[in-house]
Amino acid sequence: MLNWRLFPVGISVEELVKRAEDACDRGDLIGAGNWYFHAKRRGAMNVGVKIASLVPALELAVGQGSADAKALLAAVLLDQRNDLGRAACLFGEASDAGVLEGMRELGFMLTKGIGLDRDAARANVLFRQAADAGDGYSAFNLSVNYYHGVGVARNFREFSRWLQLAADLGIPEACAVLGDQLAKKGREDESLDWYVRAARSGHAPAMFAAAGRYRDGIGCEPDLVQAVRWYLAMLDRGSGDGIHEAIKLVPSMTPEQIVEAGRLSGRNSEAETLLGSS
Repeated sequence: MLNWRLFPVGISVEELVKRAEDACDRGDLIGAGNWYFHAKRRGAMNVGVKIASLVPALELAVGQGSADAKALLAAVLLDQRNDLGRAACLFGEASDAGVLEGMRELGFMLTKGIGLDRDAARANVLFRQAADAGDGYSAFNLSVNYYHGVGVARNFREFSRWLQLAADLGIPEACAVLGDQLAKKGREDESLDWYVRAARSGHAPAMFAAAGRYRDGIGCEPDLVQAVRWYLAMLDRGSGDGIHEAIKLVPSMTPEQIVEAGRLSGRNSEAETLLGSS
C-alpha cells in the first residue's frame, strides 16, 4: 500500500487526488485525508470541500480514540482556522500518542503562537522528535529555526544538517533552499539537481531557477527544451513568470523542441501557442 507519510516526490496533482479517492473507496479515512492534503499543498482545486466532507467520520473515529484521526481532524480545523484551541489539544493528544503529524503541527502552532501561547523552544523539541523519526517537514522546520535562531541559538551547522535530511526526505522547500546553498558554494551541478527535485514536486521558484540554469548552461550543458519545460510548468502553480522567458527562447528552438517542451511540462496547448509566435 502506498505510504502517505512519505513525501510524494514527483507525483502529479491528479495522481495525488486519485490516491485520496482510492483510499476513500477502501474505507481508509486517514489515508484519504492525508492524500487530499498532499494534493491541496500542490494547488489542487476543490479538495478543501472533500477534506471537509471527512469531518463527521473523523469525529466518530476521534470518539473511538484514534490518535491518527485526532491529528487529521486537528489539521482540518487548523486549515479552516476553526476552533484553534481544540486543534492544539487534538494535536497534543496525537503527539503524546507518538503520531508524527501531531508533533509537527503542534510544533508549528507553538512556533507561531496559533491557538496557544508561543513557545518556540518547546516547538523545537517536538520538531526534533518527529524529525528523528523521519518526518521531513519537521526536519525542515527545525533547520529554519536554527538558521533564524527561533527558540534556539543560531547554528549554521545544525541548520545544514537538518536541511539536508529534509531534502533527502523530498521536502521541496528544503530541496530548493539546499539548491541555493550549493549555488553559493559554486557547486552548480549539484545545485541544479536539487532545484529539479524541488521543481518535480511543484515548487515554482525552483522551476524558475532550474529553467534559468538550463537556458544559460549553469551546472549543465544548455538545454532549451528543459528550460522551456520548467518555464511552462510554472503555470501549474498559478505563476506566469516564466512565460515571457519562454517566449524569448522560441526563436532559438525548432518546432520539434517546442513540442517536446510542451509534452514534458504537460502544457501542450501553451506550446502550440509558442509555436504560433515563432
